[in-house]
Amino acid sequence: MMGIGSKSGKAAGSVLQQANNNLNESAFKAAKMRAMNQRRNLLEQEQAHLICGVSGNPGDGKTGLCLDCRTDKELDTHWIFVLDYDEGAEPTWRQHWSSDEKVVIFNPYVYNEDMTIDYLKTADMSRYFMAMVNEAIETGKIEYEDEVVEVEAVKAIIFDGLDSWLDTTNMIARLNHIKGGDPRQADKVKMVPTQWYARNEEYKRLFNAALQLRCHKFFITHMKEVHDGFEIVGTKPDWEKSTTAKLYQYVQMSREERGKSLKLWATVKKSKTNAENVGQKFLVMENDGGNVTWHGLPQVKDGTL
Repeated sequence: MMGIGSKSGKAAGSVLQQANNNLNESAFKAAKMRAMNQRRNLLEQEQAHLICGVSGNPGDGKTGLCLDCRTDKELDTHWIFVLDYDEGAEPTWRQHWSSDEKVVIFNPYVYNEDMTIDYLKTADMSRYFMAMVNEAIETGKIEYEDEVVEVEAVKAIIFDGLDSWLDTTNMIARLNHIKGGDPRQADKVKMVPTQWYARNEEYKRLFNAALQLRCHKFFITHMKEVHDGFEIVGTKPDWEKSTTAKLYQYVQMSREERGKSLKLWATVKKSKTNAENVGQKFLVMENDGGNVTWHGLPQVKDGTL
């Protein structure tokens, strides 16, 4: 009987080994197909999509710079999608692109009856919006209810307000920690190391979802003060610290005011795609006593930033 059992065990082991071999071979084929498909997509793509961070203080032209990413020829064909966590894209759009139906601005905030923010539903709404943009890119249309909107091409997604998204993920981490749904109680919770990890992972999920989209990506945030004790020693972009490393380009906006004149500048802090731009400062807009001239940043339009 032991001999039969031994043979049976060897046979079962052989079958299991063959199954593992088949799985490994299948996984290897799938990995090869994925690698070669990515290679083909890169070859078919004329140039790398921008993954551009834009920082600055309020009113420094951050949103305007990103919305002005289409060439004149693309205005009639290419769409722009804005995930508006900063709740400030609409005024810029109304002032300069109010008749442009190919600019879609989405405010993801979901509110409870007492007007506190439902942070988890807000995060879900943001992911659904990313999925809708992906649908537009992959299928050339957006379907909802009984309507179908044709989307000839997608130029960019603009994530406006990474600092506000970071605040949202802070609250999600706190709510998970107290295992409750009251934002007022979560406000009082001191962050601990495990919460920082949960916060960062929630932040990265949505950020990485945007990175997967086959279009230009713009990530906008405000600047925050850097302190040495009680002394302010500088400023830095207010996003999760790993963000900068994932960007291909990073532009910092600034303003210069003299009397009745105002100038908005874009300084290229980082560019993996065009090293010649690094350190360059470009005039984006000037207002000379009410005479406004918008120059924009041509490198954003033609993808050479």
